[in-house]
Amino acid sequence: MAYGRPANVRSHRRGGRRKKLKIAPWIIVVSVTALVLSGIGVGYAYLIRSTCSGSVKATIIASPSIYPILDSLGRQWEDTEPSVNGVCASVEIEAKDSAVMAQALGNDWDPKTNGTPPDVWVPESSVWIRQASADSDAERMMPDRQPSLARTPVVIGMPKDMATALGWPKKPIDWSTVLSGTNWSTYGKPWGEFKFGMTDPNKSTAGLLALMSMLDHNDDGEITPEERSAVLRLKQVMSRGDYQDSTGKILSTFAKQDAQGKDSALQYLSAFPALEQDLVAYNLNNPKEPLVAVYPTSGSADADHPYLVLNAPWSNPQRKAAASAFLEFARGSQGRAAFLSAGFRDSNRNPGKDLTEANGFSPQVPTLPRAVLLPESVKQSLATWTALTRPTNMLLVLDVSGSMAQTVPGTGKSRLALAQDAASNAIKLFGDDARVGLWAFSTNQDNGKDYRQVVPIGRLGDRVGSTTRKQALLSGIASLHARGDTGLYDTVAAAQKAVMDNFVAGATNLVVLLTDGKNEKPGGGLTLDQLKNQLKQNGADGNRAVPVVTVGYGDQADFSVLQQISALTNTESFSSKDAFDINEVLLSAVFGQV
Repeated sequence: MAYGRPANVRSHRRGGRRKKLKIAPWIIVVSVTALVLSGIGVGYAYLIRSTCSGSVKATIIASPSIYPILDSLGRQWEDTEPSVNGVCASVEIEAKDSAVMAQALGNDWDPKTNGTPPDVWVPESSVWIRQASADSDAERMMPDRQPSLARTPVVIGMPKDMATALGWPKKPIDWSTVLSGTNWSTYGKPWGEFKFGMTDPNKSTAGLLALMSMLDHNDDGEITPEERSAVLRLKQVMSRGDYQDSTGKILSTFAKQDAQGKDSALQYLSAFPALEQDLVAYNLNNPKEPLVAVYPTSGSADADHPYLVLNAPWSNPQRKAAASAFLEFARGSQGRAAFLSAGFRDSNRNPGKDLTEANGFSPQVPTLPRAVLLPESVKQSLATWTALTRPTNMLLVLDVSGSMAQTVPGTGKSRLALAQDAASNAIKLFGDDARVGLWAFSTNQDNGKDYRQVVPIGRLGDRVGSTTRKQALLSGIASLHARGDTGLYDTVAAAQKAVMDNFVAGATNLVVLLTDGKNEKPGGGLTLDQLKNQLKQNGADGNRAVPVVTVGYGDQADFSVLQQISALTNTESFSSKDAFDINEVLLSAVFGQV
């Protein structure tokens, strides 16, 4: 460089002789001094911006729906050269389904399976926080501050012509309207039966929030047994429609049908739950038959995308500080503009440019956000859904050894009494088509056996004597008494064999076994190695594989062995160490299997 200009940079002046200018020496001195001082100023400003040293990176796991936006905002933020406490800061954004994360946070985080443990979780909706919080360890990770990055309400998605036929947008429409199962001929239309589509609430935010709205009709945040009966109607209507894992799959089918013509699109589905933003994205492709958002009169639950700086065992103060600093940027003007342009609403439900009446949306959501359900209600609702929609062939095996008579501090009830309540609640959720049986086990239960059949496996709606099998199961559970030791290994082997002998193709065949102890067999019986060998042999029969879902109950259960038993049968083991959460744990064990 010569005199402040790189040697390889040409002058902008054209060729030709230069004219000499006479400049006073004092002007040259002043100019050079100014340039030097100016250079110092620029360099000093650069140093101020670059005074951070080292680096800290916060890991943010977000729902796939907003991952692209957050990833872009993360790069924009880094361009500002942010720092926290003098350390250069950055963020790494990863995408993971909210349902998967809710499950992962409820277990010990495994980096090999789940990757880097997150400093921040951004689920699609607060309802997944409630789902995760059913586990006490995950609940402790959740921060008090849960600010929303963006919102999008759950709506009833409908082809525009069909919604118009029902009186949209002036006539009030609710979930009960679309579940009425009417025929379009009633409205003088040639579209045949009213077909309702549904997404799996165990995986889909729209499906879960819609299910909550249908069940919690009075919007009090809790679900009563009477309200749960609404799922029966939903199941009936779904038989004529479509059931998918996600809204994306439903919209993909709509797009394929629409490509064949407007009439083809109208033959697919009449209505389905969707996030408003999903419909915005679909309509931007200018389909022949656009989809409109119907806002249910009972209220719209929101996918509110809460930003959660986790209080996790792996938390680090510097990473948490970096995560909080990025939050301020993401909720600032650039972040708000990015979300609005993608079809979301801001944290106050204010709309972006695409949420117009001309596009099939209401700029102002006509209903208030619905109450967020309690964790127990979310768990019960999902269990109800699974019980009524999944074909099940299950043997429930309950420990009735002497230790089950111990009182659980703070409850005034014994371990057995709490387990009986939990088992009864699970049985009540099943529909009449489910096949369920009940065993009790300790030692010397039936002619030297460690187990006895209380109610044989069979269809719950069938008659057993003067009553139904479901009522016989509830009565059998209530009649159990605690005595004896824990004959665990022989019982596991016999229970799995019993379900294999009663195997139902196409159903979820399983054993769910609850115990508060470890194997105690004074008179001998199977050893652990012998049990493992038998489980391996049974597992080799791929056509009749039966998982044994174990539930360790209380602080004296042999959790290590129970985990081994379940792992050998390719399923999970659950635990309720303090016994307070046995109802939620047993629901997860019974209804969490697919």
